[in-house]
Amino acid sequence: MYSSNLGKHHWEAVKWILRYLKGTSDLPLYFGKANLVLHGYMDADFAGDLDTRRSITSYFYTLGSTAVSWALRLQNIVKLSTTEAEYVLIIEVSKEIIWLKDFLKELDLKQEDYVLYSDNQSVINLAKNPVYNAKTKHIDVRYYFIHQLLEDGELLLEKILRSKNPANILTKSVTVNKLKLCSTSVGLYG
Repeated sequence: MYSSNLGKHHWEAVKWILRYLKGTSDLPLYFGKANLVLHGYMDADFAGDLDTRRSITSYFYTLGSTAVSWALRLQNIVKLSTTEAEYVLIIEVSKEIIWLKDFLKELDLKQEDYVLYSDNQSVINLAKNPVYNAKTKHIDVRYYFIHQLLEDGELLLEKILRSKNPANILTKSVTVNKLKLCSTSVGLYG
């Protein structure tokens, strides 16, 4: 798209990214021994890609207080609402937690609860009670498997304040203070 028609704002964005990388290249990931509990944090930026209007999604999984798995992706089709974008993200993130759960069992780090945090209350409500309603009838049936995970106790889905959600650093512009808070939340210490 832009590779053949770059503008000044693209160059400014590249310089900003390079300054960020230079300023954070010495931040180590810290792995401690205490409190090795797996937590997931997720966020979606509804229609965040201005060219395709597809949603940008991100998640982090932390073990203790250090990121062990993370992703930033552009969803493959346009979603019709923030709730739909985040609901589809929960499905993707849940598949990752199932894999992490099995991996931790192999390491003899069996967990009692697997908690996923979302800052979207409506998506939490939908996942816990996926009853038919006009606003969600277009969501593919395959996405209702999250309800089964919650019902079977395989996953806990809880609310986190938007201001405390570390996944925001991958989907939104954040202040320096929020960047520091989120970086510390995923185990980057400077």
